[in-house]
Amino acid sequence: MNVYSLEELSYYILNNVYLLSSKLMSPELCNWIGRELKNQTLSKELLGLVQSNAPLHIFVGHILSANGYSSNKEIKDVLSIISTFENKSEPERRKLRADRLMAGDKLIDAVYEYETLLADDLTKQMSAVTEGDVYHNLGCAFAKLFLFDEAIKCFDEGYKRNHKKQTLYCLLYANKCAHNEEGFQEFVKKYQVPNDEIYEVNNIILGATNNEKIVDFDRAINDLLSDDSNRQSSREVMTNIINSWKKEYIKLCKI
Repeated sequence: MNVYSLEELSYYILNNVYLLSSKLMSPELCNWIGRELKNQTLSKELLGLVQSNAPLHIFVGHILSANGYSSNKEIKDVLSIISTFENKSEPERRKLRADRLMAGDKLIDAVYEYETLLADDLTKQMSAVTEGDVYHNLGCAFAKLFLFDEAIKCFDEGYKRNHKKQTLYCLLYANKCAHNEEGFQEFVKKYQVPNDEIYEVNNIILGATNNEKIVDFDRAINDLLSDDSNRQSSREVMTNIINSWKKEYIKLCKI
């Protein structure tokens, strides 16, 4: 990526913090800052940090503090993030980045990050459990987007690797949400799910479908079909609920 100023470099750092590594601490970058940007003071400071093998977050802190692009809070937040992962491997950093996107409900971006991570040779550097967790999180992203068939495949691949009950349950939830009873029974048999756990899964699904908005929506439909006197108010209730669901879904699909 071409950058032409400290401000552009700061922008890149702030928006790609989980892609940073110790490779950023290169004499070439330090010399470029001195030669091209005419900032000899910063160049010498950064070269000194490189030569003394300073932590990455210290190096980045000097860059961000050398111009007015970043606020003090942004600098503090970025350095805090870097200090938590600078000693981790590249796959671990990229998973953290995707997890952060998921937590921020940036699902399309998270899906891209998880799929890219799984498609790269970096999976060879991950344990089976970690790879399974990546599949699990990818399945959660697909499920939130109502792409249940894709979610089912991811949860199945995830459970094969991490053997976690949470992933198994999500696999069963996804089949229920897809109204795939045959698939549900197939996975119950495949993974020998005991009856008490099947009962627990069904209860959780029942609780989820008793969500207040879903109950109000069902009631409005019944009123619309059975009570002509409440037809207008029933339509208004349904419209408001549908619009709120649409607004939420559009937000989740934003890139």
